[in-house]
Amino acid sequence: MKRTLASLGAAAVLAASLLTTGATTASAAMPTCTGANTYGDAVGYTVRIPTDHEDGSNFCAMRRGASGNGVMALQWTMHWCYGQINLAKDGEFGPATEAALKKVQASEGLVADGVYGPNTRDRIKHHWEIWDRGEFRCLRMSQAPGPLQD
Repeated sequence: MKRTLASLGAAAVLAASLLTTGATTASAAMPTCTGANTYGDAVGYTVRIPTDHEDGSNFCAMRRGASGNGVMALQWTMHWCYGQINLAKDGEFGPATEAALKKVQASEGLVADGVYGPNTRDRIKHHWEIWDRGEFRCLRMSQAPGPLQD
């Protein structure tokens, strides 16, 4: 009986370490959002979404230390849609951007880890606007009138 329990315990530890390693490897393999693409919806609003600069994919991640247009797009979204008025829109993912993102994530029921990735992208509201009319709204990507165009 003791051997069986010891074997089960060892198997559980091994499985947990494999799961943790797999998650870390997958996260590390995801490209950093260094760029931003503009998408338009069916009624004329546009939005800038953080993307991987290399292939334009929005399946990317950002955390403290990242920089570029992807960070700036996130900062503007948090400014307009979540009232982060004093947040610098400088394209630098520093402590203030991380703290603001944690607040946004918590407000949307996400794990507030301060890391922007596909889960955060899909759950937060983004800043959509029509420049020439000065109109804007905050919607999740899935709420925008489709089809979306790149």
